[in-house]
This record gives sequence, C-alpha cells and structure tokens, in this order.
Amino acid sequence: MIITPKVECVAMTQDLARLPGKTKRLLYHIVDTQTLRLNQALVTYGVSYISFIPNELLEMIFVETVKATRADEESSSSCVPTSLRLRPRPELLLASVSQHWRAVALGMPLLWTEIRLFLRQNVDLVNLYLTRSQGQLLDMRFTGIHSQGLPESDPDYLRISCIILSHIHVCRRLEVHGAFPFPKLLDGFKRIRAPMLEELIVHYPLDIPHLLFTEDLLLSADRLTALTLNGLWVSGLSPENFSNLLSHLTSLTHLTLIGEPVDYVRSRDIPVVELPFLQTMILKPGPNISRTYMPTIFRAIRAPALRELVLDFHTATSSRDLQSLVDKLNRGAPPFPSVRLLTLCSRSMTYDGWHALAHAFSGITTLSVSKCIVNQLMGFLSCAGRRDAFPNLRTLLFDDMQFEWSLLLQLLQIREAAGMPVREVKMRGFRKHAQSELVGKLVASLATYTPVVIGWT
Repeated sequence: MIITPKVECVAMTQDLARLPGKTKRLLYHIVDTQTLRLNQALVTYGVSYISFIPNELLEMIFVETVKATRADEESSSSCVPTSLRLRPRPELLLASVSQHWRAVALGMPLLWTEIRLFLRQNVDLVNLYLTRSQGQLLDMRFTGIHSQGLPESDPDYLRISCIILSHIHVCRRLEVHGAFPFPKLLDGFKRIRAPMLEELIVHYPLDIPHLLFTEDLLLSADRLTALTLNGLWVSGLSPENFSNLLSHLTSLTHLTLIGEPVDYVRSRDIPVVELPFLQTMILKPGPNISRTYMPTIFRAIRAPALRELVLDFHTATSSRDLQSLVDKLNRGAPPFPSVRLLTLCSRSMTYDGWHALAHAFSGITTLSVSKCIVNQLMGFLSCAGRRDAFPNLRTLLFDDMQFEWSLLLQLLQIREAAGMPVREVKMRGFRKHAQSELVGKLVASLATYTPVVIGWT
C-alpha cells in the first residue's frame, strides 16, 4: 500500500520548522488538512489517519500543545495557582490516546520535565515524571497551603522538601508558592549546590509575620540569571540579607520584586549592592507600601548595565504611596542612566510624576505605558514647557489603541518640529483593527505629517 500523503506531510513539517513564530496556527491547519486528505484511507483500508503522521511532526504537535496549555495556565493563574493541581496534564492525555502516541511521548524526555509539587499529592505521579524525564533539566513548582499545625513537622512537607533538595542539582527553574513559612527548605540551598539553576521564584504569604529567611541565604547557583521575590516587609528579608543574597548571584540579569519583599521599615543601615550584569528589573509594589520602600530600592541597587526598567504601579493604592519616590527622582541624580526601555503601568500619573520620570530617565529610547495613562503622557509631552522631555525617545508602545488619536498626531508633529521625532508607534490590539476604514484613515493622516511606523505588539 502506497501512502502518498506522508510525503506531503514531511514537506509540511519542513515548512513548519522554518516558521517557528506561526507554529501553533499551522499545526492546527496541518492536522485539519491531514484529516480531510486521509479520510479516504480511513474508509478504504480501515486504519486511522493519525498513523500516517510522521513521528517528527507528531513530536512538534505534542510540544506546541504542552506549551500552549502551560501558557494559558500562567496567564490565567493567580499569585498562588492552587487551581493548577486540578487541571489534567496535557502530556498525560497525549500519552493515553493510543499506543503509537504513547511510544512517541515516552521517547520525549523533555515533555516530562515540569514537576508540580503540592501537599497530599500522589507520590507515584511525581516519580513517574522524574523517571520519564531521564535526567533532563527540571522545572519544579511547589504550591503549599497549610491551614493548621506546624507545616515543617508535616511528613508531606518534609517529603516534598526532600524531593526538591535531592533534585536541585538538575533543576533549571524552581518556583515556590508558600502559604506558610518554609525557611528549612530554603535553608537547604546553602548545603547543596544548584549548578544548573537559572531561575528562582519565591512567592511568600503576605499575611504571615514570619521572617522569610532566618539566616543569610547563600545560593550556590553560578548560573542563576533570574530571581523573583514576592512578599510583604513584615515577613521579608532584612536589608543585610537581601544585599548578601544579591551579591552572591554574580550572573543575575533579571530581577523582579513584587509587593515589598525587603524590610526597609525597621532598618536604618542600608547596604548598597552592585549587580554588574543586571539587564532587566521589574518593580511591582503592592497596596499600602511603606513610603521608604521604593526610594530605598533605587538607592540600594546599582546596576550599570541595566537596559530595561518596569514600574508596575497598578496595585498601589494611590499616588500618595509613590510620592516619596517622585520626590527622590526630582531631586537626586538619575538612578539608572543606562536604561533605554522604560515600562510604566499605572492607573494615573500626575504631572509631577511625569516630570520626575523625564528627569530620571532622560536617556530612554523606548517608552511603554498602560492604557489608563496614554492620554496623560501625550498631554505632558505636548505641553509647552516639557516638549524637550525624553530627547532620545524614538518608540512609543501603548497597551491599548483606545486613546485620543488627535493627541498622538499633535505629539508627533511637535516632536518632528523640535528635531526629536518619534519613528515608531506600537499598540496592543491594533492588528485586529488594522484593516478597518477608520484606522486606515488615521494611519494615512499620520503618514502625511511624519514618517512614523504604526504597528502592534
């Protein structure tokens, strides 16, 4: 029996490999096409069309399916993703479809490297994943909820801690969401090397007044490039421990601080730490932050190579919580003169706040703002006294396209006339409206005044 569709499928596989950015959409197209073309084979020979798909293409389908599922989970999960444990694992579903699919899935150890750990779970499932991963680098996530008693005397907690620490040497990414103190687990990092660990994420409970790390946390992780800490100052690191931790992470390039994970409230001695390779820093303060936190973070960290700074103020209760930062930026020297991409997420921004940012980050070339403050930004930059703000700005990124287009047109004209032209404007959601008549007219109007590229993110 000659199966000609298989040749076509191999050709499509090669095309697919050359277009990684459109993989997911093409995969569905390929599967649908194969269903139609091989239907006749199903009727004639009594075999499933799935058996005609080359293993190489099937592996790509598996990988993209798992990636898409994980991306959906991450985008929809909250800070403590307790619902993830109830969702079926896509790799398990794929391996249960048929013997052929099972053989393909078991021959892909990278498909089994995400290890999810939580209290009261089935130990056999964890061991199954560890066996099938065949020594590949692991992504481990521990979600802990403990409502009564001392969690560290819980056999389940001790067992999970043992699993993490016994596999930390082959762990690439570790994420810990704790609803109780877990200093013993993190303390174990000081005794065991983690040579392959690249990313560490620690989400600590906001309502438990317990020290996050009772002693200095010295990670033996030479490859750690990304660190995320989430907590409140009453349960956070002391400034000394925070500085000590960062000073040992010599390869750190990405730092994310959520809430107020460092206790600058009860300490006057603020050690300064230099992170020579830090490229991206994300600061997302929570509601009711202390007035000292943000200014002190800017003072305590030196990052000569920092290129991207994200200031996410969406959860801050009001602009008064950030006034001390605005005052510091207005008065002091620019904290990170090397920053070129500034992202600002906020529900509102005062004129004084824009002025402070323009003074502190005058060297940026790209400015990204959330939808609530797009009009405020354009009004500030069009103001007669502030038309020289951000003199190197060339790219604007807007989180939405619902704003006053007339303000954008005015701003582009002003910047062009002042010799500081904006050359690119990108908007989230613009793509689906790009072919509409109204948007077409607006883009044409912009093009007549200045050579600016309109696109989407």
